[in-house]
Amino acid sequence: IHAVCILYLVLRALDTVEDDMTISLETKVPMLHDFHSYLYQPDWRYMESKEKYKQVLEDFPTISLEFRNLAKVYRDVIADICHKMGAGMAEFLQKKADSLQEWDKSLATWAASFDVNVKSYLSDEIAV
Repeated sequence: IHAVCILYLVLRALDTVEDDMTISLETKVPMLHDFHSYLYQPDWRYMESKEKYKQVLEDFPTISLEFRNLAKVYRDVIADICHKMGAGMAEFLQKKADSLQEWDKSLATWAASFDVNVKSYLSDEIAV
């Protein structure tokens, strides 16, 4: 259950970057693409967020430490989910959905990525 909590905090931090409208696209898009790599950077944090969940970005060194203490199988799954979701968020921000169908497609892609990876994680958890 510890790994699930870390997954939640990592994705909460990623979503906080995406949701923060005070972060310019020039800063935000590379952050979203690179966010999975911040999991391996002990001192990475973001102190300029104005979002209500900014605490997860400010305290990210604690989250990433807990992440790095997880078993490799969990680190791999969490980093993969974070990588795929960050890339999808960045693509959507750069593209902008022109229709409800495009919006639905983007959400379905993120949800499918999350779903597949979490199911993989849970099957590994049960096997252990």
